[in-house]
Amino acid sequence: MATTAPPADADPPECPVCLSPFDAASAVPRVLPCGHSLCGPCIAALPPASAAVAASLRCPLCSQCVPFSRALGPSSLPKNLALLALLPSSSPSPSRAPTAAAPPPLPLPLRAAHSRVLSRFRHAVLPESASPLCSAPTPARLALGSLGSDLGAPWFCAGGRPVSLLPIETHTGEGRPPAEQEAAFYRPSHTARVLAAIGVLSDAAREELAGLIASSARLARRVCRIYGVWMDPDAPPLWMVSEHHPHNVSQLMEEEMINGEEMVAQIGFVVMEACEVIMRLHGEGLVLGCLGLDCFCLDQFGHCLLDFSQVLALCRGVRAEANSHNIGAFVAPEVVVVLGDALQTKDHDFDGLVGCSSDIWSLGCVLVSLLTRDEQLVAGWDSEGSYDDWEKEVATRLNASLLGTQLEPLAAIIMSCLSCDPKGRPEIADIWKCIRGLLMKSGHVALAPDDDSAAQKSFRWLLLGELSSMFAESGAVESDGKEQLSQGAENSSDQDDESNGDNKADLSGIDGPQSAGMFKSSTLTAHRDCVTGLAIGGGFLFSSSYDKTINVWSLQDFSRVQCLKGHEHKITAIIAVDNGNHSLCISGDSGSGIFIWSVDSILKEEPLYKWYEHNDWIYRGVNCLAVSGTGYLYTGSRDKSVKAWSLEDYSLRCTMTGHKSTVSCLAVASGILYSGSWDGTIRSWWLTDHTPLSVLEDDTTGSIAPVLSISTEANFVVSSYENGCFKIWKNDVLVKSEKLQTGAIYAVKLSGKWFYTAGWDKVINIQELLEDESEVELRDVASITCDSIITSMLSWDERLIVGLSNRDIKVYYKAS
Repeated sequence: MATTAPPADADPPECPVCLSPFDAASAVPRVLPCGHSLCGPCIAALPPASAAVAASLRCPLCSQCVPFSRALGPSSLPKNLALLALLPSSSPSPSRAPTAAAPPPLPLPLRAAHSRVLSRFRHAVLPESASPLCSAPTPARLALGSLGSDLGAPWFCAGGRPVSLLPIETHTGEGRPPAEQEAAFYRPSHTARVLAAIGVLSDAAREELAGLIASSARLARRVCRIYGVWMDPDAPPLWMVSEHHPHNVSQLMEEEMINGEEMVAQIGFVVMEACEVIMRLHGEGLVLGCLGLDCFCLDQFGHCLLDFSQVLALCRGVRAEANSHNIGAFVAPEVVVVLGDALQTKDHDFDGLVGCSSDIWSLGCVLVSLLTRDEQLVAGWDSEGSYDDWEKEVATRLNASLLGTQLEPLAAIIMSCLSCDPKGRPEIADIWKCIRGLLMKSGHVALAPDDDSAAQKSFRWLLLGELSSMFAESGAVESDGKEQLSQGAENSSDQDDESNGDNKADLSGIDGPQSAGMFKSSTLTAHRDCVTGLAIGGGFLFSSSYDKTINVWSLQDFSRVQCLKGHEHKITAIIAVDNGNHSLCISGDSGSGIFIWSVDSILKEEPLYKWYEHNDWIYRGVNCLAVSGTGYLYTGSRDKSVKAWSLEDYSLRCTMTGHKSTVSCLAVASGILYSGSWDGTIRSWWLTDHTPLSVLEDDTTGSIAPVLSISTEANFVVSSYENGCFKIWKNDVLVKSEKLQTGAIYAVKLSGKWFYTAGWDKVINIQELLEDESEVELRDVASITCDSIITSMLSWDERLIVGLSNRDIKVYYKAS
């Protein structure tokens, strides 16, 4: 039959995505498996439906996930001949508008393992926009830069503030996405890459890094704050980003004072603050192990701060260099002995050999260097001369520098800091009291800092830790002072210090279920055995039971309308299907019987149709049911397969195999069928041709347990397990795994942002699912304790309906 030509003035059909007119050359209309037609270029530009399945796409019109071969391209899809026939034949093919640029890669969600790391480093991952690096430094060097943008909570830092960046050693490929994820459409987010790099660090290195970040927050105004960690979007390594002040105490030796008295007094105040820092660190259980003049800096008010980045860089230099004095490091003799024993250092067997007194030696060396203006003087204790000769020279020079000043009596206590015997060195608090008493011209010090080091039973050694051993083979870890600061860094030293605090979201006013006391309930009683399933359709609530009956309840007043009988075995699964004016209730039993019941204003007591899935008694029993919008009924049973039955003639159309044990649950969403099994896996299948799509499983040791229930919502799949755990998958990536109950979780439901779980523990847990680009979190909202084990659950019209093993059905709703 000839096709009627379109009117001459009719507009040509156009692509619903880019709105460009279809043509027979560059914008050929192609039909997706869901039935919608798009132009070829738009189809090619659509991203995969999920990162785990590259050969797929999601229709922008119906959001259904459909298969698509990217190797063959749009030409693998059929042309829409009906639309081509509507194109005007006389007019030339219109020139296609320039196609839009390819969309940026979509961020992958965080995996469950990354979520656990994020809980420890939640406020330590700097955003990608911080971009503190302005050039490509040597990977092992301490680099300088400035923040590329303002940072909000919890950092509260203005853009352009100077920072120092210490590299955290990462091996090739760490923090980088796997090859299959480096597609044009998907890439790990900045947070995911940073957490992946942190995750591959050793446990000791990770704990040390987290401890330093936490200590810098607690010791605000005493140390340069460690903002967190950051990674360049193009390449490793991971960088520890810290506050940086351009002036360090070594510049005091270069300043010209009016007289020596003024210089000594200023050094005295600086050293007092340095003593306070070291005492606070010892109170935190942290011993540095070495110090240098560059480790202390002065802020805009002249206060002395300890720079952790400089200390770590110096520690790496000590671990790499044979002679620590070549890099300006002051290391106590007993620490040098420990470092010289490679086996002892490797095994961290140094308890009792070194302690807080090692930092007192290093601090004494800093004080001598400042007062004598000779950094090399203290480097001679382990030279060819004897220690006694060196000690006499230091005492002579020190007495000459302090002669006639108010700190002249300080020489004796400084020399005691340089004692070879750690037990002969003074406490840092005694040094602080001495300096303050001399500067204040008071023999009595009313205010003295608390020395909490005596209360510490164990200490962490920064010099002998994991972060200090990184890049040891390079031997080049000193600060690169030639790094250029980005624009605005010059004026940032005049800015006021920002407060340090955590900014936590207040969720107390959220609209939703609040607590168990805010719920009311009604009880539906009619069954004579355990309730096994619930379904809603055609304006009715259907409940199935081991008593071989289906009770029908009115959704208006929850009164029982009818009891459907016919099953000869225990009913194990039930679903309801609404298809226009025609509704069906479908039930399956432990004898492999499948019953179709017609749902209308007059419920018939006899099934519309029934058949048996299996005749073999070994595999008898229907465990779960699901229905798709494509006219298929799916059943899962003990024969480890999923069967597809036509709802037109009830014939078997397809058998899907792959599971290694009983198929226990089914769910349909966005063109995909999900099947859960006792083998601990969830498999996904295309609804279009019933071919396998992907396998969702957790490879963590000890995490395999039978899957009992599945629920889907948008791009989420949630599952519950026999061991009391639940798992959340986002775009086929495991983003949350947690043990919530001690017994099996038989029912799980994700409805919007509300997440419900219930089972053996007789408790319904209600949580709110919170998600952003980088993570998925759950907030506990309420819990409801029931009288019996919960076997099934569904939500409807702001009500939660649960089936119990004691034959009851509970309907929970919020109290008005």
